[in-house]
Amino acid sequence: MLTCPLVSTIPTLRLFGILLLVVSLNAHNKSWDRPICTEGIMSVLRGNPAVMTCNISNAFTDVTIQLTAHGKEDRTIFKKKPQGNFSWSGWELQVQGGQAQLVIKDTQDDHTGIYLWQLHGRQKYYRNITLNISEPSNEDKVTDRRLFTPSPDPVKSSLLEDKPGTLVGVIIVVLVLGVIGIIIFVCYRHRRS
Repeated sequence: MLTCPLVSTIPTLRLFGILLLVVSLNAHNKSWDRPICTEGIMSVLRGNPAVMTCNISNAFTDVTIQLTAHGKEDRTIFKKKPQGNFSWSGWELQVQGGQAQLVIKDTQDDHTGIYLWQLHGRQKYYRNITLNISEPSNEDKVTDRRLFTPSPDPVKSSLLEDKPGTLVGVIIVVLVLGVIGIIIFVCYRHRRS
């Protein structure tokens, strides 16, 4: 008759308990970047400013922005820029802490396209923001010039971004609890027989 001594399971249970504690603390850890960026498509009148932003919970290590325009070769606007202010050919990038902002003061047709943001904080993230430039109508020329950009919805973005990390944490906790339960069940069965 095989028995499962209680002494050998205590270190195993302690190990799983410590692992469970680490996993549960990591699942609720605030070290996730949780990026919130300008929504996917924005339209701006020609000549008006355009502002795109990406914010994360931690400080940026670096930010890279590439532009893919229809029929043109991809071009890198800013590559691995750390904290600070940078400008190049009509684009201005400001990176401060966990906030990055791309500003185009006078939008023209060559600014149109898909902007691929490569964000690097504690994790790496990729975001696409499409910028469309439209011709101002006569009414727009008479009235004050406004920026037509959708603002990011922090509640929607944070809920969507938190789910993958939380889901992984929950799956790990369930697996660890399952393994602990199986070990206890096997030891219990062997002790009783």
